[in-house]
Amino acid sequence: MPSGLDVPLSSKLALLLRRKRDRDGKAPSTRAIAAATAATPGGKPALTHQVVNDLLNGAKDNPSVSQLEGLARAFDAPVAYLLPEYNGLTSLGVYEKQPDAREALRLIHDLGEAGAAELRQAARAIRLRHNKSDLDIPEVPTLPETAEPPRPGRRRRLSFTEAAERAVSDLEGT
Repeated sequence: MPSGLDVPLSSKLALLLRRKRDRDGKAPSTRAIAAATAATPGGKPALTHQVVNDLLNGAKDNPSVSQLEGLARAFDAPVAYLLPEYNGLTSLGVYEKQPDAREALRLIHDLGEAGAAELRQAARAIRLRHNKSDLDIPEVPTLPETAEPPRPGRRRRLSFTEAAERAVSDLEGT
């Protein structure tokens, strides 16, 4: 099931992070992601927020199996998507969440290329019956671009002269 080009884990996590934005367009914090890696609500997280941060930044790229399972839980994604060379988020999601799709693949396992081609043709015919486009479906569903608003940072340190000028303008109300 590997689909070729090896996408780094940090890039996959960046995509999943963009998908987790809230209604205001803000991404969850690394602490929130770490808390969501717990197997049970309120349980012990599978990763610390520092490890999540290292994975997101690419400083760490080889998490353990339990950490991968936790990340998949936190991002609501198939575990296989986080593995090297498994880039088809759409197909992996269907495989994981739809038992009938798994059954269809099981039924053609020994039919080779011809069976896969027939299944693909049948799926296209079904899509047409449901008024769905026969265009290629992306490996990763596209998301609407929402810019994350800038987070407030610290003011830069002012020189003595700039601080005095600001104090004067504040006192004068200008």
